[in-house]
Amino acid sequence: MTENKLGKDEKQAELAKYRDLILATLDYYLENKIMQIKTTDFDSDEHYKGLKVQTVEHYQQGRLTRLKQWFRDLTEMQVETGDLKFNKYLEDKTKYEVDIFKSYYQRIARVIEKGKITTDNQFHDINIMVDQLCQTELVDNERIEILNRLLSEYEQRISRKNKKPTA
Repeated sequence: MTENKLGKDEKQAELAKYRDLILATLDYYLENKIMQIKTTDFDSDEHYKGLKVQTVEHYQQGRLTRLKQWFRDLTEMQVETGDLKFNKYLEDKTKYEVDIFKSYYQRIARVIEKGKITTDNQFHDINIMVDQLCQTELVDNERIEILNRLLSEYEQRISRKNKKPTA
C-alpha cells in the first residue's frame, strides 16, 4: 500500500512505528562508542540528539515519507556492514518485527527483475551489493556480472543526460 492509500489510523500507526525505529536507531548510535565522532566542529552525540528532536517533529507533522527515508538512511551502515545485532536491538527495543536486510534484498531483486536501475538510491543499493558479493567466500560471478551491467547502463544514461547540449 502506498502512503496515499493508508487510512488515518494506519498512517498514524506507521508514523509511530517509524518514529520509534528511528529513535531506537539513534539510541543505538549513542550507546555504541564506535559510532561516535567528536572533533572541534562536530559532536556526533549532539547531532544524534538533534535528530531525535527532529524525528519527533516529523512525527507530529505527519511526515511519514520523511521518516521512512530517514530510517533507511540511518540504517544503511548496518545493512552495508551486515550488523546483525542491530536488527535484534531494534526488535528488542521497539517490539516491532523488523528485518532491515529483507527490504534491502527485496529492492535488489526488484531492480534485477526490472533489468534497469532508475534512481540514484537503486544505484547505491546495487553498488553496496556488488561490494558485498565480492567479499564473500563463495563469489557469485554471474550475479556480480548482472549487477555490474546494470550499474554501467545507469551510469551511461546519467552521463548522456548530463551532457545534453545547451542552447
